[in-house]
Amino acid sequence: MKKILAAILALTISHAARSADMQTIAYPTPEAESFEITAPEDWEIKQAEDAGDYFHLQGPTGAVFSFRTIKGSAGSMEKAIDEAMDELKSEYKGAELGDPQDWTPNGLKGFYLVGTAIDKQDDEKVRVGMGWAALEDGKIAEFWFVADLTDEKGIAVAEKIANSLKAP
Repeated sequence: MKKILAAILALTISHAARSADMQTIAYPTPEAESFEITAPEDWEIKQAEDAGDYFHLQGPTGAVFSFRTIKGSAGSMEKAIDEAMDELKSEYKGAELGDPQDWTPNGLKGFYLVGTAIDKQDDEKVRVGMGWAALEDGKIAEFWFVADLTDEKGIAVAEKIANSLKAP
């Protein structure tokens, strides 16, 4: 019985330690929050330089998760998707994306695409993902992630970050 209790206590402490190693990021600021995401503390934040620019998180494995908001109109959504495809073509070659998938992080409604591409800078194959979700303030959250195709941990964490998206 003591061994079982010790194992439960060890798991509880381990879980609490893992939870404590997370950071919650309010976008664009805590005072004017459109949404928040949760990421491991060892993912470094690069702040957006201007309104509408992406914030970037980079993990210890090199995986990158980028996010921002855009205006919440159908025209803005179409423009953002076109810009994302243009960016994909300018930075990567041989991109193959799957079909759009419905995405409902924490009750929000949106969609995402995931696929592979080849980084033009180093000819490495990468996993890419991008998604959009309607927010309660009338804006749209947009995210990107890029990770080396063999970086299973970075890809899994980027997926968890995307699924942590929630309205304030």
